Amino acid sequence: MNCEAIERSRRDTQLETRNYFPMVSFIKTPYLQWPTREAVTIMWETSSEATGEVVFYETARVHATGTGRFESVVASARIVQETSSPRCVHVVTLDGLLSGTSYHYQVRSGNDRGEQCESTMCPFRTAPEAQTPFSFSVTSETGGTCTDDYNREVFAQISRYRPDFLMMVGDAVCRGKNYDDWNRFFFEPGKQVLAQTPFYLVPGNHEENAAWYYDFTAFPEPKNYYAFRYGNTHFIGLDSTAIVPYKDGKPYLNEDDFGPGDPQHDFLIRELSASDEATWKIVFFHYPPYVSADYQVEEMRILCPILEKYGVDVVFNSHTIAYERSHPLRNNELDLMSGIVYIVAGGAGSRPEWFHHARAWHTAHALAVPHMVQVTIAGTRLEMQAIDYEGHLFDQMIIDKPTN
Repeated sequence: MNCEAIERSRRDTQLETRNYFPMVSFIKTPYLQWPTREAVTIMWETSSEATGEVVFYETARVHATGTGRFESVVASARIVQETSSPRCVHVVTLDGLLSGTSYHYQVRSGNDRGEQCESTMCPFRTAPEAQTPFSFSVTSETGGTCTDDYNREVFAQISRYRPDFLMMVGDAVCRGKNYDDWNRFFFEPGKQVLAQTPFYLVPGNHEENAAWYYDFTAFPEPKNYYAFRYGNTHFIGLDSTAIVPYKDGKPYLNEDDFGPGDPQHDFLIRELSASDEATWKIVFFHYPPYVSADYQVEEMRILCPILEKYGVDVVFNSHTIAYERSHPLRNNELDLMSGIVYIVAGGAGSRPEWFHHARAWHTAHALAVPHMVQVTIAGTRLEMQAIDYEGHLFDQMIIDKPTN
């Protein structure tokens, strides 16, 4: 979206327009997207049309600095300039990088009037080689309650655990079509984390399939669903709002619309078919097939036979604003040997009143508290910890795969 359209949206939502920004400045400070072993993408937004460039540096380990044991090597500075004309939403990809390696970066924007803005210097790390252990955090619902009471606390816990990336399972904003919501509920409270931790977001119902979702992310087309490899794990993010639309306030599934020939269905089959070399297979989407609370979307179980057939290990969901972990499930039954674990990580909110009076048969653990989930994958071991907004551990799980 060009600056004219952005400023029109700012006016429509009674936000600041160019007249309030005499100097070019950051609306969204830099954040990371789509890390691979050789590249990473950096995005940011400026208050008016400007050029963009990223200067990045190799990083050296030092004995101590008082602020961390890495520092940039200024002599190694490289500059990548944005190839598009002056714009508000900036996208720059750094490539030719080394896998599993730390770098520092800084972004700069300016206009033809000589006005400039420059970010602080931030670190990032490229994706690791296949057998290197890594970790990631999972949360959601920073906008699902349409309040931002716990967002900063949840992001602070994510920062404490220093993940390689962040998985957002939808409802990052209250109203996706409201430009201001993207800053209020997500980019502003999360800016320190997002500057050094790439995030993956899949659409929830609160994203409203809005243009802003597509403008503010750098996922591969069509952006609302995608897949990636990280370490020894194959990740697949799906758009459950496209699979099960809501009609008159209730989920509705037309099975004729999700099957062979549907682009997202065929994408899922292709990705799972190509995932045999991965040690772990993790799928994430917004609507939960299993949760012992309101907003369980049983229609999403149309996916379960597909996920089971191809050996998916863990599924992350949200929508219900609470935490819940299932027993391993297969064929809608308990299967401790080859079942899938479904985790509802409805992170940044708490709705205890949504829980039913008793746990469902498929529920292993559940709690309504603002939280994040930390996952570590090391070879054939997956460790998961659920941490509340005050830093307390309230659930954990370990899965060990047999080695051949």
